[in-house]
Amino acid sequence: MTKRKSKPEKSASSEASRHIPEKCKKCAMLTADQAKELHGEEGDGCWKPEVCHSKRSYIRHRDRRNQARNRKRQAGLVEYIAISVQEFEEIVSAVLVVYRPPGAESPVHAIGASVWKGQKKCAEVEAIHCIGWTPTQVIAYVKKILTALGASYGIKKFASIERVDPWRCTIRPCPHHP
Repeated sequence: MTKRKSKPEKSASSEASRHIPEKCKKCAMLTADQAKELHGEEGDGCWKPEVCHSKRSYIRHRDRRNQARNRKRQAGLVEYIAISVQEFEEIVSAVLVVYRPPGAESPVHAIGASVWKGQKKCAEVEAIHCIGWTPTQVIAYVKKILTALGASYGIKKFASIERVDPWRCTIRPCPHHP
């Protein structure tokens, strides 16, 4: 009599969470035209209009939607605890604000920065357009910002980098706001 090997049972959590291929995550950050060009008939051929439009939207927004859903679900169950942050109020940090479209190879539209002391904004480097600049010029300007912030606030590096869509550019005149 031969023994049959049984298949390992899948856990409920592994069935519930779906894996999104890395290729689709990268594609979702491109514009629709870029994605069609890269993955359409001229590209690798995986573009399916009936699926890809909604899938790309789902991938781009799923974290925010899941977070909102979880907050709503836990709204009545959560107890908020106040924590003293006095010892952190003197920490000075800088945030680099880069106006650029989504995508790894997209050009930088504009660059600015803000300086924070604790939870309050205490200074801002006004954004300037970088249209037509080479990557070397952009890096040189970021180093200039850091040098100025280092002299004034003792900042040696940016605490974070924030990407903002070019259509939200506040500089006038601007190619995105004729």
